[in-house]
Amino acid sequence: MKGSRILALVLALIMVMTLVPAMAEDEPVKISVAGYMFGPIDNEKDVITPLIEQQLKEKHGINVDIEVVYIEQTNYAEIINTRLAPGKNNTAPDVFLAQSATALNTYYDQGVIKTWDEEFFKANAPHVYEFIMNGAAYGDLAPYVDQWKAASMVNGEMCVIPSFKPDGSMPYKTLIYRGDWLEKLGVTEENLPKTVDDFVALMTRFAKEDPDNNGQDDTYGMSVTAMKALFGAYGLGEEGLAGNGTGIFVERDGKLVSSDVADEAKQVIELLAKMYADGLIDPEFVAGKESVAGSYWAVSQGFVNGLYGVSANASIDHYRLKGITGPDDAGGRCANEYWLVNGEDSTFVYGPWPAGPNGDYGWVTGYAVAVSESAVYNINMSDEKLALIFQIMDAFATDDELYMTAFAGIEGEHYTKNEDGTISRLMTNEELNAVGVWGCRSLYGADRAFSQLAYDMAFYKDPSIANRLNWFKKDQYNSYLQDAVSVTLPSADLFSELNLLRDETWVAMIRGDKKLDEWDDYVQAWLEAGGQTLTDEANEWYQSQK
Repeated sequence: MKGSRILALVLALIMVMTLVPAMAEDEPVKISVAGYMFGPIDNEKDVITPLIEQQLKEKHGINVDIEVVYIEQTNYAEIINTRLAPGKNNTAPDVFLAQSATALNTYYDQGVIKTWDEEFFKANAPHVYEFIMNGAAYGDLAPYVDQWKAASMVNGEMCVIPSFKPDGSMPYKTLIYRGDWLEKLGVTEENLPKTVDDFVALMTRFAKEDPDNNGQDDTYGMSVTAMKALFGAYGLGEEGLAGNGTGIFVERDGKLVSSDVADEAKQVIELLAKMYADGLIDPEFVAGKESVAGSYWAVSQGFVNGLYGVSANASIDHYRLKGITGPDDAGGRCANEYWLVNGEDSTFVYGPWPAGPNGDYGWVTGYAVAVSESAVYNINMSDEKLALIFQIMDAFATDDELYMTAFAGIEGEHYTKNEDGTISRLMTNEELNAVGVWGCRSLYGADRAFSQLAYDMAFYKDPSIANRLNWFKKDQYNSYLQDAVSVTLPSADLFSELNLLRDETWVAMIRGDKKLDEWDDYVQAWLEAGGQTLTDEANEWYQSQK
C-alpha cells in the first residue's frame, strides 16, 4: 500500500512537471488576457505588466509574455462573440470573462472554451484549491463551497473558476432620499417611512407639496428603481422594470414560484398603477431619468436634478460621505455628482426599506459565488498553457508582493499604505489601467487573488465596506431576500423573452394601457413562452436539495 501511494505521488508529480512549459531558461509563453478594465492600457506607460513578468520569472520560475487586451465593458459581450469561432478563425484572447452563467453555458455548448477536471486544477493550483475548500480567508464561506463547485462546472466538467467572496452575499443597496426635500416637508431621519402606507404617503407629499419650493407642479415621488422597495415589501426580489433583470424564485406552500407571476406581483402592479394615476411616479419612468447613456451608470439624473425625491439606483458607497475611508476621501462618485449639481452643503439620506403586510422588506442579496467577472479559457490553448495559467493563479495566491504589484502598482507612485493596512490610490482607475494596474486581474482571480491579504484589502479591512455593513445591521436596512434557486437553470436562455413579456405587460398595466383584469392572460402567456419549463426545472432542482 505504501509503495503504491509513493508511485502514485511520483506519477502525479511527473504529470504536473510535464505540463509546465515555461521555466526560466525557456522562451516565454505568450498569454493574452482581457479582463475587467476601466480604460485602455498604454503600452508606452505600462510599467506593471513587465514587473509581473519579471517577478513570475525570478521568484516562481514562470517565464511568460503577457498581453493585456482592452475591451470596453459596455460592448464586451458583443466584441468577444465576434472573435469566437471554431478552429483558426478564433481570435479571442486566451483568457476572457465569462460575463454571466448564461453566457458560460453558451460558450460551453459552442465548444469555444477549455474544460478540465477537478484534479487537474488541484494539481496546478493547490493553494487556491485549499483556500476555497477551507471556506476562504476566515472560513466564513464554508457553507458556499458546494455551490462554488457546482458553479465551476457544466455537465460535470470544470470550465470556470468562479469568484468566491463575502461581499457577493452582502446587501448593497438601500433607498436614497433628497435631504432638502425631507427638510422642506419636516421629515426627519427617525420618521422616514417604514411601512408601505407611509412610503406612499411620502411619495404623495413629494409630488403634491412643492418640495423644491419653486411654486410649480413639477416634482414626483419616485421613478423606476424605487419600485424595488414595493416589490421587496411583498417578499419579491423583482429587478424587472428597474433594470430588465430576471426575477427570482420564491417559495410558496412548499413549491417555487417566479416573482414575475406570483400573486403578490399583481398586488404591487396594482399599487403602482394607482400611484402612477395619482401623479406620484415620473411619467417617463421607462425611458428614464435614472441611468442615462453617456453618464456613470449609478447616477440617477432625475434624482440628482430634483425631478423626484427617492432613488434606489446606487449603493450606499456610491453615496459615501466624505472622510469615511480616510482624511483624503472626497466621497462616493454619485455623492460628488449630487454635490456638483446641488451644492457642497446639499444633503441626502439613506432610508430604510418599507415593510409590507407580512413584514417583508428589502431587496435581493446575492450569493458568495458568481461567475460574471470570472475567467474562461480559449479552447485553442494547450493543456500545458492552461496548467501554466493555473500555476500563475497559485503564485498570486501565495506571493503577496506579486499580488500587490498587480493590484496596486508601485508604492509611492501609484498608492500609499495606510496605518490600518489599507491603501490609498494616487491615480484614477482609468490612469491606473493605463499603466498596467489590474491588467492581470483575470490571471489572479475574478477581482482579487485567493489569499488572505487580497480578501482583507478588498473586504474585511476596507473602511468603505465597514461603513456599509454598519448601516446594513440596522432594522429594515438589512436587505435579506435571496433567490431560492442558486444555480443556473438548464433553460435559462428563455428568460430573455420572458423578461420582455413581463416588462411590456407591467408597463402597460402601470400606465393604464392594460387592465389588471388581464393579469391571468399575462400569466398564461408567460407560462407558455417558457415560464412553465423554467418553473418545472426550478422545482425539480429545489426538491433535489432536500
